[in-house]
Amino acid sequence: MNVAQSVMTKPTVHVLCSSDVPENAVQQLLYGLEEEGIPCEIWTEENKDALALAWKGAQASRLGVGVGMDRQTAVLHISKLNREKPLYQISVRSGEKTRILGANAARLVKKLPLKPLEGR
Repeated sequence: MNVAQSVMTKPTVHVLCSSDVPENAVQQLLYGLEEEGIPCEIWTEENKDALALAWKGAQASRLGVGVGMDRQTAVLHISKLNREKPLYQISVRSGEKTRILGANAARLVKKLPLKPLEGR
């Protein structure tokens, strides 16, 4: 199934990753989503940057929330924001922040206050 076909299925946060994302970064992100109880779907796309992937995910998600990850960066985007101005952009090397980013993606869906990423 591709991103376009997924729009017709259950509401999920869309996580799009380039093929060179560190596995532990993806795991941390998924832990954050799981902690908040929001389902996600994951795809891998070649030669894309995190911002482009996050935007694409947010636009395709029925929930309007997408996360993009490349080998250096994780980006949280929502469909109503300007493409070039994501909600969050962090390093994938910051394990705890990556987990919080996943939790915040879920909290957007649940309309709960976001967890702070600064100062961590």
